[in-house]
Amino acid sequence: MSELLTTGQCLCGAVTYKLTGQPLRMVQCHCKGCQRATGTGHISNAFFKDEQFELKGELKAYESTADSGNVNTRYFCPQCGSRIYNEVSARKGIVGVAVGSADDNSWYEPAAVVYCSERPGWDMTSTEVPNFDQMPPPPK
Repeated sequence: MSELLTTGQCLCGAVTYKLTGQPLRMVQCHCKGCQRATGTGHISNAFFKDEQFELKGELKAYESTADSGNVNTRYFCPQCGSRIYNEVSARKGIVGVAVGSADDNSWYEPAAVVYCSERPGWDMTSTEVPNFDQMPPPPK
């Protein structure tokens, strides 16, 4: 079994999770969908294999279709509305954990910033990592 990376929870504590091992990828997204889902200028996601993510509690889901045609399903606490993670239909077996819900997120270092063409002028994110106007092809 992999070593515990961190635990996390929603705002009210009804949903909790554990993450083990290291994330596959870490990205900040500025697409309009993520802006609307978070109520701010971007979301910070860390991607893990399903088996690295242990969840307790009931969630609600909301599906939307990305510009690629893939379905993005966002999971959140039905009590407090906190976003916990998402899944994309093209990436079966991978979850994108909302890093802000982690108890300790000091390990987070985004490898890329995506949808910069939609980034609000007031939302400053790192230019020291690759910035893409849209979604680049996934790493191999």
